[in-house]
Amino acid sequence: MTAPVTASRAVPRRLRVLLVGKAAPDRGGIPTFLEMLRGGALADTHEVTLLNVAHAGVPEGGRLTAGNLRRTFGDALAVWRRAADHDVVHIHSALAPSVTVLRAALLAWAARARGSAVVVHAHGGNIATWLGGRVNRVLMRAAMLPAHRVVAVWTAGEQALRTVLPAGKVCLVDNGVPLGDLPQRDAARRPPRILYVGLLTPRKGVLDLAAASVILRERGVDHELHLLGGTPDEGPDAEAAVRDGLPSWTRLLGTRDPADMAAAYAEAEVFCLPSWWEAMPLSVLEAMASGLPVVASDVGDIGRAVQDGATGFVVPSQDPERLADALEKLLADPDTRAAMGAASRARVEAHFSAEVTARGIDGLYQQVDAGRR
Repeated sequence: MTAPVTASRAVPRRLRVLLVGKAAPDRGGIPTFLEMLRGGALADTHEVTLLNVAHAGVPEGGRLTAGNLRRTFGDALAVWRRAADHDVVHIHSALAPSVTVLRAALLAWAARARGSAVVVHAHGGNIATWLGGRVNRVLMRAAMLPAHRVVAVWTAGEQALRTVLPAGKVCLVDNGVPLGDLPQRDAARRPPRILYVGLLTPRKGVLDLAAASVILRERGVDHELHLLGGTPDEGPDAEAAVRDGLPSWTRLLGTRDPADMAAAYAEAEVFCLPSWWEAMPLSVLEAMASGLPVVASDVGDIGRAVQDGATGFVVPSQDPERLADALEKLLADPDTRAAMGAASRARVEAHFSAEVTARGIDGLYQQVDAGRR
């Protein structure tokens, strides 16, 4: 495991930090992460403000469209205006595919032009795959020239970026989540509920979960399937493909404000995220923090968070049969669910809390600020 980033000085400086990314009303990992930074220990240490670049209308993430071009130049101008009185500009991006990389580069140049230290935080789970192409590697190297540091949230992404960017430019900072009170679940609730939290798109494995739910019903394993999430970046067609493939007993919960998510996790017995690719998904960490056992696909750094057989089960992606096998073990045994849920909470407390993440980012800020002065 990569050593955590540490501050380079004995007496840290209180910095003016501008966070740049898509926040509420957008949903997903980046908005949740930004909310955590604004409301947690990092905001106690530094003066943290937000430039929210979320937009209304149909999502067009990762596509070269007139709307995306117009918004990107408008956002770059906004960064240029706001960065003048900030020490650090911290840009949050999926950092793949090409259009997204170029957008991050333009925002970074706008911040660099105002004399700010620039941090680009790469949240995307398909960076390592995308960097497999030579042209993409050249593009990434050029695009990240204005960034003082590039942060990865998962080990394969970190390793891939290190092969492209100069030594010392890339670091790993693990995602973390706030630790609220453990909910009191209704031990007598029947049937047990499987909860999925994420965007409604096939790449998140939602249809694989639907197929596993059908298999469980055919085996006589009673359960409820609850899906919480909204339209993905790729647009409404992906959401429609999911909705059209769900069994009739699926309950769609829509979206919820971050403040209401604790209640959503409290109303479930098992959490499932069967994605095709991920980095270090916050939904898994949130579920673990709430005391839920987790069944998730073996992609990204999920295997670092979920200890197979201890805090839940890690299964191959796009394999509904194996997914159903793992879910059945938890649905059929309340004692196993309780033991694994307790172990999940303990693991997040030790390794993936918001406080741990804040310390890593604080150390990073001190480093880049010291380096620019």
